[in-house]
Amino acid sequence: NNGKLAKLLSTSFGGYDAWLQDFKGTGSMRGIGWTILYQDTIGGKLFNQWINEHDAGHPAGCQPLLVLDVFEHAFLTDYGLKRADYIEAFIKNVDWKSVEVRIK
Repeated sequence: NNGKLAKLLSTSFGGYDAWLQDFKGTGSMRGIGWTILYQDTIGGKLFNQWINEHDAGHPAGCQPLLVLDVFEHAFLTDYGLKRADYIEAFIKNVDWKSVEVRIK
């Protein structure tokens, strides 16, 4: 892909594969919460961050582009304790056009 998202992933992470490895790694951390791909709206750079509360920890001045819910309610029914399988399925089903629309 040569769109805005691909260019930002390349600039911020060195490419899609490096971003994906970091995103999956963040989502695989012990605990419950969300993994969020943010864009710093001032500098434009993308970064992944772990957030464990809906009302705290979100970085100011940043736009969420993609949010992975890793609370148990998101995957236990379909995947049991196989969080990695859930994350793989999540990635396969991302609507990348919707993600790109959120870019500032």
